Amino acid sequence: MLNILLKIFNDPFCWVIMLLGLIVLILTAVNTNKISSNKIRIEELLKRRNMKYHTNKTTGELEETEDTDAAVTPDTIREAEAKFNAVCSWHTVLSQLIPIFPLMGCLGTVFGLMQQVSAEGIEEMLNSLDVALGTTLVGLFFAIILKAIDALFPSKMINDTEVMLDDFDKKLDLREDKVSVGESSK
Repeated sequence: MLNILLKIFNDPFCWVIMLLGLIVLILTAVNTNKISSNKIRIEELLKRRNMKYHTNKTTGELEETEDTDAAVTPDTIREAEAKFNAVCSWHTVLSQLIPIFPLMGCLGTVFGLMQQVSAEGIEEMLNSLDVALGTTLVGLFFAIILKAIDALFPSKMINDTEVMLDDFDKKLDLREDKVSVGESSK
């Protein structure tokens, strides 16, 4: 096993794949941190956006009014949503890079097999096979790791935040419908 790892670390194609994998991993971690802070900001805004409820003394019905002390308006939430969407666009770019790693591994495999065709001895043939299999292994390793990280962290946070914002939109639409019905009955 150690011998295999040493051969992988001696192959320049594997180094390129590993370097690019580490760069994407670091960028994903930074982007995940930004997504998390934007999600927390949106959660705080949605919690602070309270409505005041009181009973109408003449009709006995429950009425709601906006809590102006909270100072959170739908526009404030839309601004936070726009910032969140900008950060999410980088997540899309990074997640689209993940399939490149197995393709890079396949490219290294093709290169290793092409070397094998022109090899003059058994030792050269085995070295070219090491290149072929090593690049495939490294490419698959980074693709699996990056996809697992993507699914567990940033993608989940994005989905959770989008659900919160969809719920907010539905409540806002219902509130606006109530207001428009109330105005048309006058």
